[in-house]
Amino acid sequence: MQLNLLVLPEGLDRTLTDVLTLYAQQVDSIDLTYLGDRLQAHLHSARAASLDNPMVHVALAEAIAATYDKLITRWDSLPPAARPWMKGAMLYFVETDDDAPDFDSPIGFEDDVEVLNACLRMAGLEQLCLSPEDFD
Repeated sequence: MQLNLLVLPEGLDRTLTDVLTLYAQQVDSIDLTYLGDRLQAHLHSARAASLDNPMVHVALAEAIAATYDKLITRWDSLPPAARPWMKGAMLYFVETDDDAPDFDSPIGFEDDVEVLNACLRMAGLEQLCLSPEDFD
């Protein structure tokens, strides 16, 4: 699917927009099953990291992963223009070198939530948006 760069997810700063755009451009050939497996592996890594660092926000990571799982199960109902952005957001979540390192601080997953929420709003799924404060 061709990525429409004229319609970007709103509410992200320039850095997050640039990284998300890069990932969204790369995901066309990435299978959803593969992304789902990577989501679960990243969640497992977060749980393991929390054993050494209790500041890792596992509850937020679990909520992010659960939201992506919901999206994967209803993928065909997502607006086609939002799909590459959502896949890019999934890739952003599973990569460890994002804006805030996931396993180093209690706010490590907040940038992941920002990216997820921007893509959810783009897809008209505001009701699925997450608030990090709800998982403290």
